[in-house]
Amino acid sequence: MKKPPRTLTAKRTFSQNIGLVRRIKNLSQEAIGEKADLHRTYIGQIERGEVTPTLDAAERVAHALGLELWEVLQPDFSVDALVGQERKQ
Repeated sequence: MKKPPRTLTAKRTFSQNIGLVRRIKNLSQEAIGEKADLHRTYIGQIERGEVTPTLDAAERVAHALGLELWEVLQPDFSVDALVGQERKQ
């Protein structure tokens, strides 16, 4: 029997998206941790999907990246939209 296609969970989507945005913006985990008032190793654990952040922590990470929480929870998160947003600023 075939396994059903793997779907992204909110945790996995968030982890992938914040890692992607952080790298695009050329920010270190330490820089995001400082902005979000979280330890740099915790940011790494979130990105690797090793921990599930609280809603408060997830929102702080999103805001540290200049985004809203709902944006980084979108499975179809658009890098193009992010780049467009950066150009407007």
